[in-house]
Amino acid sequence: MAATGSAPDGGPGFRVLGPLTVLADGREVPVAGNKLRVVLAGLLLRAGETVPMSRLATWLWDDGPQDAERARAAVHTYVNRLRRHSQVRDVVRTVHDGYRAEIGEHTLDLLRFRELAASAREAAARDDLEPASRLFSQAVELWRPPVLANVESVALHDEEVAPLTEEWLQVQEQWLDIGLRTGRHAELVGRLRELTRSHPLREPFWERLMLALYRGGRPAEALQAYHTVSEVLADELGVDPGPALRALHQAILTDDPSLGPPGVPVKARAEAPVQVPRQLRPDVPGFAGRRAQLAVLDGLLPATSSPEAPPAIVSVQGMAGSGKTALAVHWAHRASRHFPDGQLYLDLHGYGAGRPVQPAAALESLLRALGTPADRVPAGLDERAALFRTLLAGRRVLLLLDNAGGSEQVRPLVPGSGGMTIVTSRNQLRGLIVQYGARRVILDQMPHGEAVELLEGVLGRERLAAEPEAVADIIARCARLPLALRIFGERAARFPDAPLEKLACELRDERTRLSALDTGDGDETDVRMVFSWTYRALDAASARLFRLLGLHPGHEIGAEAAAALTGGEVGDAVRLLDRLTADHLLRSRSPGRYDFHDLLSSYAAERARAEETEQDADAALRRLLRWYERTAGNAARHLPHHGRALPREPAPADVVPLDFGGPEAAVDWYEEELPNLAAAVRYAASRGWHEAAWRLSRVLAPFFQYHVPGPVWVDVFRTAVRASRHGGQAVEEGWALTDLGCALSKLGRLDEAAARYAEALTVARRAGDRDLEGQALALLGTARFTLGDYEASTRCYNQALAIARDSGDRLLEAETLNHIARNDIVLGRHAEALTGGGAALAVYTELGDRYHQGDALRTLGAAHAATGRWDRAAEELTRALELMREFEDRRGEAEVLVLLGDALHASGDPEEARGYLRQALAILVELDDPGAADVRERLTRTGPRTSSDPRRA
Repeated sequence: MAATGSAPDGGPGFRVLGPLTVLADGREVPVAGNKLRVVLAGLLLRAGETVPMSRLATWLWDDGPQDAERARAAVHTYVNRLRRHSQVRDVVRTVHDGYRAEIGEHTLDLLRFRELAASAREAAARDDLEPASRLFSQAVELWRPPVLANVESVALHDEEVAPLTEEWLQVQEQWLDIGLRTGRHAELVGRLRELTRSHPLREPFWERLMLALYRGGRPAEALQAYHTVSEVLADELGVDPGPALRALHQAILTDDPSLGPPGVPVKARAEAPVQVPRQLRPDVPGFAGRRAQLAVLDGLLPATSSPEAPPAIVSVQGMAGSGKTALAVHWAHRASRHFPDGQLYLDLHGYGAGRPVQPAAALESLLRALGTPADRVPAGLDERAALFRTLLAGRRVLLLLDNAGGSEQVRPLVPGSGGMTIVTSRNQLRGLIVQYGARRVILDQMPHGEAVELLEGVLGRERLAAEPEAVADIIARCARLPLALRIFGERAARFPDAPLEKLACELRDERTRLSALDTGDGDETDVRMVFSWTYRALDAASARLFRLLGLHPGHEIGAEAAAALTGGEVGDAVRLLDRLTADHLLRSRSPGRYDFHDLLSSYAAERARAEETEQDADAALRRLLRWYERTAGNAARHLPHHGRALPREPAPADVVPLDFGGPEAAVDWYEEELPNLAAAVRYAASRGWHEAAWRLSRVLAPFFQYHVPGPVWVDVFRTAVRASRHGGQAVEEGWALTDLGCALSKLGRLDEAAARYAEALTVARRAGDRDLEGQALALLGTARFTLGDYEASTRCYNQALAIARDSGDRLLEAETLNHIARNDIVLGRHAEALTGGGAALAVYTELGDRYHQGDALRTLGAAHAATGRWDRAAEELTRALELMREFEDRRGEAEVLVLLGDALHASGDPEEARGYLRQALAILVELDDPGAADVRERLTRTGPRTSSDPRRA
């Protein structure tokens, strides 16, 4: 595999020792969507092992999914979407209550890494040092850290990446030992310095660095390294270096001959400071949480140990109220001893009531703090910046620039060398990152446990423990935002006897939530005012989009939908969304997708109510609903179950829907947008926009066939039924009833489904709509079939068949012929079943409907099996299986696999039969289908089967 992670034959390959990458023929194949990458990465990291669904769910949702059933359904969906990638389809296997990645060593860089390391250790044990070094080097080169940088999952990184990193570190140590044994100490110093910066608490790296420096004739630097690691261990852990490091230190001091020939000491340089400023504002009392971000800042300290090194620059970013200043000031106090030449602090007022501090004025303040007399401060900006860099050269100073408005305000203030510069901002400061390589520390919502810790510091542990449900609700309503939590905590502390549940009620109404998060004691303790400072800094177009996004009924939005809200071009919407994201008014967790924190959503909605006219707001929302409807309709036309009532008239001029190149892109869009589409249906109905509600639900119906059934579909179609009734649309009511019946049927609520089909039939006959009547009869026939009333089912199908032939509806004709044939199998009318199934196949073939050809072939296979013609049955079912897989119909695939297993078992090939049944069982278990129990029972039978169960068809 070499160092690329690709298969040696150019076929599919996978990389996890860096950003997750899928390869095909040497090309990188993208895996769109963080959730899909989380699932794939988790399975690859445990290649060859069974990964339970509960573990996948934990990785997908770091705080834990709220609903176990929905979590399982979502995991099914993500795995099915992964399998659409041809490179993944044959890799991910379904096993009992989980999945397993079956992959060869030369196809996955992790397995190759482990194989190379094992071979290197074997060579080293034989004292074959050159081959061992080469193999270790190849193993190490497979890593391209940070591992899984494009996969966002705290749980996955904690559970899998951390142990994997330890494995890599041990291989590094073994490789370094061989390098030191073979005299390559000089060339290893650079690598060792990098490793000690990245892993400052790992003593074996410091030990090897000291030895490499000593053997390279640099004993003074070796002793300085010991001094550095001693400080790090004392500051971070409160301990001294271990016995091995202490022994090596003593050996270097005494020029122990066993270490090799001594080198030439390097004279140390010391420079007296000009003035030592101590300007940090007071630390935040009771600071809580943000342990991950504090650890990142701690990890940068080793890079500041040398005054000659480039300055360590950190951009602490986050939305208003996320605690950027509190974090920076708290850490600065904690780390102040590492900056003996002083700590500078300056509030740049980039956001707030005052005017932003200009760079020239900021430099004057900083120069004065460093002891420059007023008459010695240069007049020009460039001269001030040059003098500032000169005064800081060779000094370990911490510079904290608070509340920056943008990169332009900060650039002239960046030192030339030494120390650390921390910049806090609501802006992403992209220019600072690109030009100076600033390290991002992003403050998002606090983890739930840290939010509890923050409230405990204000209200006490006992009060929170008495009302855990209220506490969870408060934390959620405050969006896990530190400022909001502190304000609520202060308010609750004023009423020590009031139940938290009662105080939490004020947060539940979106229209009063922000008012409840105001201490009344200044702008900086009023969440609404803090948000307003960022909002007021926006240009008019960005501010308008921000307001309109507050009206969006869903949680997440795409760029194209945002353009529909504004009525503008997509390119303009992308630019505005990028501006809002840069100012942390929006989040973008995957390309082209955006969402709010809950409190910012409330603020945006509040601004929309205050600044948008009712007519403008309604017009924006109606454009959005039309865009969703027309885009969903375009997607639905790529699906086999495309329905008969999709809108056909052209889209309005102010709506530009998406088009799709094929079924896969259409289904991907549906799956990503489903929560928004369902929310849009509910919202339209709540506003009394009944036509918009039923039209949108109608175009969603085809996608229902491709999604794991769940209550969301029942909710959508019930809403559609009510909307069509309110709007006086009888025919649409009938279609909505058929859709609702299908959703109920998929959930196993068959009697309810049959009742809805019967209602639809009544509506159709009352309205005189023959298309609807035929469809309702066909669905009612299916419900009766499933309930075991085959004669009643046949009567319904025959009536539907007559309507289909009378109206020329060839698709309905083929469907009813196929279903009648299935009934005939159960009723023992095998000749009629073969005739009907053949007729259905002929119509589907004539129509070019490949998906339903598979359905008819399944029926013919069952009919042949029922008459004992096992070879012919296997032939038809094999063709059906190919089509089910082509269209990714997982249930259909399982049903055909069961029929194939039965046919092969009965024809005397039990081993191959059991293979098909095992495949079927895996799929049914994955889908939580109750038919899994029946397949398990079949697998336990030992005797040959003499009949097939056509109801599985």
